[in-house]
Amino acid sequence: MGQDLKVVMIDDNKDLLFTMETFLQRNGFEVHTAEDGQTGLDLIKKECPDVILLDIMMETLFSGFEVCKQVRADKELMDTPIIGISAMGDELDINYSQWPDYDYFRPDTFMEKPIDKQRLLQLIPEVIQKAQKRKRDPKWKKEMQNDWAQKASQKKQT
Repeated sequence: MGQDLKVVMIDDNKDLLFTMETFLQRNGFEVHTAEDGQTGLDLIKKECPDVILLDIMMETLFSGFEVCKQVRADKELMDTPIIGISAMGDELDINYSQWPDYDYFRPDTFMEKPIDKQRLLQLIPEVIQKAQKRKRDPKWKKEMQNDWAQKASQKKQT
């Protein structure tokens, strides 16, 4: 399924990293893992993955929120799809999807822990496809094309 797709997974839970790495590799993905945000960000820059699986609340100072913010601010990485992952719902009884913060944390989608592995296998190609479409058709380009079409239409009328 994941043939030739590269995944970087960042989570401070070593057991989860091992389990998910094994699962994704068995499903044909090339997987790289990191246990903290800074190492993860360095790995993202080095590997240029097709998708990032990112724990949003890690015990380290450089949290998933900051990794996401830096990826979105980097012109080379900004279109890399991010699947945010957290146990906030389980641990804090907070459902992130009800209280998103798109100004600071903008994943392409979000999953609660424990991770539904079959759903993850569905989500990965979906977010990659959406990111590729977004990259191909940036908003400014669409707006410029609309402006040109309007100007051409106005010239024909005069």
